[in-house]
Amino acid sequence: MKTFKLLSVFVLTALLIISCNTGGNNSTGKKELTTYQKILKAGKIRVGYVNYPPSFIVNPDGSFSGIFYETMEEIGKNLGVKVVYAEEETWDGMIEAIKTGRVDMVCTGIWPTTQRGKFVDFATPLFYSVVKAYTYEGNTKFDNDLSKINSPDVTISTIDGEMSSIIADMDFPKAKKSTVTQLTGVSQVLMEIKSKKADVSFVEPAIALEFAAKNPNSIKEVKGVKPLRVFPNSMMLPKGQEDLKSTINIATQELINNGFVDKVIQKYEKFPNSFYRVQLPYIIPN
Repeated sequence: MKTFKLLSVFVLTALLIISCNTGGNNSTGKKELTTYQKILKAGKIRVGYVNYPPSFIVNPDGSFSGIFYETMEEIGKNLGVKVVYAEEETWDGMIEAIKTGRVDMVCTGIWPTTQRGKFVDFATPLFYSVVKAYTYEGNTKFDNDLSKINSPDVTISTIDGEMSSIIADMDFPKAKKSTVTQLTGVSQVLMEIKSKKADVSFVEPAIALEFAAKNPNSIKEVKGVKPLRVFPNSMMLPKGQEDLKSTINIATQELINNGFVDKVIQKYEKFPNSFYRVQLPYIIPN
């Protein structure tokens, strides 16, 4: 009899634990909606953005333009949801904005890296960017041999926490660094090259060509070498939200395939061929 009572107590306790585990976190038994399901239910998608022309441009009057802005607007129209530009992000704060749910995604073109990929996912790229080495006009020291940068006698102009700094640390650890903050901007990096406070830096051709157009005979591309990096430009998405990711990927690929993305790139590509297109599965005959 005593054994039967002990067994009854054990069974009741086990049932109570199971009941708590299955119903304690969600007493209604309803499964939590995914980010994509919430977007469809609300009829709007909240996006963050980084002001980084021509990818995403915040105009002086507060309006928006740019490659990713126009593409995001077209995606929203095709999905039948309103795009709400919820907040402007910084490069070092955009991941936290997604992780905390302040925004559903970030629609500026962002370069996927392993460190970023630990916390977020990325959509199909709209185009590719390369990073090249630039030095001051007249300097041929690094032409045909980037290894000469890796010397204590060389100063690299970098932005703290940005790709130029990462390249300097990984590829040229012996060189000195002259570092500016992210708030200062890329133009300051190139100004240091122009004034010869630094010997070299690493930026996208579109940025360097824009600077050179405004500052003639100031900087030049290091000749006879390959780009230091090649990156896809992609929208940033929450980690593990596969229904949202697949939908954005399908919508993006559709706009690449029907020529919309190429037309938008041409509109904002001030210097021809400074952006590398996503290759389509056909070749146009000459």
